[in-house]
Amino acid sequence: MKQIKIIFLIIGTIIGAGFISGKEIFEFFSKFGFYSYLIIIPMFFCLYFFITKLLLIGAKNKINNIEQLNILIFKKDKKIIKLFTFLSFIILSSTMISAINTSFNVEWLSPKHFLNLALLLVISCIVLHYDISSLLNICGLLLPVVLCVLILICFVNFNAPQNITLGNVILMPYNALNYICRNIFLSYFVISKSSYGLNEKQCKRVGFFSSLILCIIMILIITCELGNFKSLGFAMPLLFLASKNNVLYIIYFCCIHVAILTTLFSTLLSLKSFFNFKTKAINNILPILICIVLSLIKFETFVTILYPIVGLLGFYFCYVLAFSNFSFQNSNKHIHKASDKTQNKST
Repeated sequence: MKQIKIIFLIIGTIIGAGFISGKEIFEFFSKFGFYSYLIIIPMFFCLYFFITKLLLIGAKNKINNIEQLNILIFKKDKKIIKLFTFLSFIILSSTMISAINTSFNVEWLSPKHFLNLALLLVISCIVLHYDISSLLNICGLLLPVVLCVLILICFVNFNAPQNITLGNVILMPYNALNYICRNIFLSYFVISKSSYGLNEKQCKRVGFFSSLILCIIMILIITCELGNFKSLGFAMPLLFLASKNNVLYIIYFCCIHVAILTTLFSTLLSLKSFFNFKTKAINNILPILICIVLSLIKFETFVTILYPIVGLLGFYFCYVLAFSNFSFQNSNKHIHKASDKTQNKST
């Protein structure tokens, strides 16, 4: 049962609003027409490789914070990596909080806006209080429903796909690599933290099925979009297709917000690991408050500057992860040293 929950946890950290709405899949894959199918098999092996490697690291080491995990992966505590990781999770969490209010057409700084933020603060605090176990339960319960609704929309709107090429095919491998590195980097802490206690065979099984499900869903979305090319002009292609049926539209609108929340909780859980105050309540509340405050700011310029840096850091992270050999016995020694160092820095 735990393995199934971890599979859906991994999927939940990756499929945010961009994925489940179809816009992200279009920008990275569908716009290359039939050529986009060629990248799915290499993507599966890349996802399987990186996810399994992170699961194996977490299976043998009880990961409590990102500092410990970074020491395992980078072999030393690099402050520049820690800084950009911290900023990346803050920006991603803040923009998702902003996206939730925008999707409901909430007037900025209105009473309803602050009420939504207060509600989100309470829910997030509860999730962070119960740590990874709450996220496992949420994803294990809600993600199967979300995926079933997504598959239903793809089948209801099935038409023969057309080879519509709206992008330079030469860029397709770069897009796929960028997509993999970004998502692995932004979910590496949660993936590693969730697998403690699994054996090697179980880690490989979880890595296989989570990668397989993600790639199958990608194929369905690509096929659906290529068969409904008129929907590609909309900000959320699959939500537009769901709007043909009022009930299905409402259900899918809720599913999109579930996807936003699972990704948000995942990044907040990663962000929480940077804080080591003696009072646990402060560790839970402070990262959420920071992101809520920053979500009140217009992020266009900030995101334009930071997102390319996040992408580069994702490439570097996956490069190090791909070519590093991990000795679990030595890793545990590093973990204990990092734990002692973190405790000494606690306030």
